[in-house]
Amino acid sequence: MADNQGSVNRVHPLPVVRLRGTFIVSEAVVDATRAALIAFAQAGNADGGHEGILYWSGRAIGDTTVVLGAVVPDATHDRYRVHVTPEQIGAVARAAHAHRLGVLCQVHSHPGRDTRHSDGDDDLVLMPFEGMLSIVVPDYGRGSWAIADCGVHQYQDRRWARCAPDSVRESLIVVPVVTDQRRPIP
Repeated sequence: MADNQGSVNRVHPLPVVRLRGTFIVSEAVVDATRAALIAFAQAGNADGGHEGILYWSGRAIGDTTVVLGAVVPDATHDRYRVHVTPEQIGAVARAAHAHRLGVLCQVHSHPGRDTRHSDGDDDLVLMPFEGMLSIVVPDYGRGSWAIADCGVHQYQDRRWARCAPDSVRESLIVVPVVTDQRRPIP
């Protein structure tokens, strides 16, 4: 949860750690994420934008996590918060399980450039598990952004921690939907 200046409300220390494991995310999931967050932002255009949220689904195989889908919940939202009830989380889990996938990551937006978890963000992630990711996207997800512009957090040793950007660049890989290796036609 961000304050009205765009910086997060943080009282407790937020440790910085290395991202554990390898995360492979389809570019299509990143594009769907961007579209969903922009839709949340636009729903609050009269207010200047709203925070948004969605969940990534996929499979963890050893220390590699493959993200294949995104599930957008029915959520209450405004300029400085977004909330998903336990019942809505259940619906997200059922949607992922219908495709034999698990919910592996929460992605939500903040109004400003501060992409740290707030204390509320730490507390409001329902049922975190070791290795789970929580990604915070700046500026309500509007404009162009890459994962490197986001705050990537991981649940490690029973607490949320922010992942060092260099470890995110090394271990969170966005895979293009198509890689065309043909030579140009003259």
